[in-house]
Amino acid sequence: MITDELLSTTFNNVSEIHNLIKKTAERNFLTEYTFTEVHCIEQIEKMEDPNVTKLSKNFEMTRGALSKIIKKLIEKGAVEIYRKPENKKEIYYKLTESGMSTFMEHEEMHRSRLERDKVIFSKLSEDEKATFVNILDKIHEQLIAELKNAGMKEYI
Repeated sequence: MITDELLSTTFNNVSEIHNLIKKTAERNFLTEYTFTEVHCIEQIEKMEDPNVTKLSKNFEMTRGALSKIIKKLIEKGAVEIYRKPENKKEIYYKLTESGMSTFMEHEEMHRSRLERDKVIFSKLSEDEKATFVNILDKIHEQLIAELKNAGMKEYI
């Protein structure tokens, strides 16, 4: 019989090793940028005409909190401001060469992680994969609820 304690221990063991592998893969560019800054860089590149309003909605953060992140990214040389000729008032953001380099490194990290995970998941049947996704979705929902209750929306 599988107990809740065994499930919890197994989940924590897998989670800790996964986090260690993830930190090892991320350490190159996360020494210069925070997790949130890297994801802000990602959104600036993927979003059409990114501005504080769009980015703050995307991250579910206040405009003030997001402005602080953008300011740091500008100071670090990853992001720059631009305006459209027809609207000189509105401020938009785009990546600099340095920011684009970080974006590409982040994308490569995701690609290599997917390739690594394919090896693991190839050992599972389609039914096992479906069950696994269902279980992980339930765990994810609970963890998101706990972060929200703890006032840590910025980590979601």
